[in-house]
Amino acid sequence: MILRNSISRHISMSSHKTFCIRLITALIIFSVISLSGLSVVYAITMKEGDAAPDFTLNSLKDEAITSSKYRGSIVFLLYLNTEQVRSLHALKNIQSLYENYRSKGIQVLGVTADAGERESILKIVKENKLDFPILVDSKRDVYGNFAIRVYPSTVIIDRGSNVAYGIPGHSLSYKVKMDGRFRYLLGEISAEELQAVMSPQREVSDEALINAERRYNPALTFTRSRLNDQAVMTVKQSITAKPDFSKSYILLGFLLLEDGEADESHDAFTKALTLDPDSKDAKTGLGGALVEKGELDRAVTVLAEATSLNPRAHRAFYELGRAYSLKGDVSKSAEMYKRRSFTSHPSLCTVQVRITDILCRCG
Repeated sequence: MILRNSISRHISMSSHKTFCIRLITALIIFSVISLSGLSVVYAITMKEGDAAPDFTLNSLKDEAITSSKYRGSIVFLLYLNTEQVRSLHALKNIQSLYENYRSKGIQVLGVTADAGERESILKIVKENKLDFPILVDSKRDVYGNFAIRVYPSTVIIDRGSNVAYGIPGHSLSYKVKMDGRFRYLLGEISAEELQAVMSPQREVSDEALINAERRYNPALTFTRSRLNDQAVMTVKQSITAKPDFSKSYILLGFLLLEDGEADESHDAFTKALTLDPDSKDAKTGLGGALVEKGELDRAVTVLAEATSLNPRAHRAFYELGRAYSLKGDVSKSAEMYKRRSFTSHPSLCTVQVRITDILCRCG
């Protein structure tokens, strides 16, 4: 009996030692792979160059969409989980890219298996102003045929209906790299230029941008909570981290405008437009600052530019209404307020528009 117990303890200790050795070995191998920059995760098991499987899925509008209708176009397929933060970040990046490239023959399709979350998905579409179809893979056919491995997974299908790229997850450089891949497939850059975009050094080169984003995001959270003093302090730290980060100047401008600091607000929006001359948010904010400063004619000009860039810019129409009202043009003022009411979210029942109604898509 004593001998049997001794043998059992020996076997147990031996097994434990073996397990520890195997665990340590696995960790060492994983570390070496990670440090070498090799990827151990793939978006899909299909190989680049394989023919992309055809599929037909219903959109959120119950419209049957068949992938073959996009043959001859570059198709960007984003398979996502609507309850995952990384997937939502990818959605926002793709919407921004889609706005730049849809006129060049790029088609974007979002796909989710969350068939029972229709209302929450519709809310996401509305909040992020998504213009591309979101398809419901209720039977997980696309998931299986493309052999999706991770959320989100991005598949780019070339004009020949072949898989050009399969990209797992959502890294900090996701938007930059997707932009590079789009431009390469469109023939706008060479393979060497694409490689420069995709190089590992590029991914960690802009530490200033990462630090600016880390301060901008909590500033936006403070703004939503109406903690303006904390928001101003934090967004100024974002500007210090990266002085050419236009989003931070826009947020600062709206915060200062809400606090009645028209001159400082004007300066912040002017700086934002220097960095990004086509920013409709910066033009809207600058117009609001000009209204506060009494420069009504210039305010009308700037705000008209903002509405031409974004016909659904309810804040810009509201500021135009104020400007015309102060100029004594009652009929024009009423027209602007009326146009604002047609572009507003139904839940916005007051004339006052919160900062985050404008900035909710930034990030």
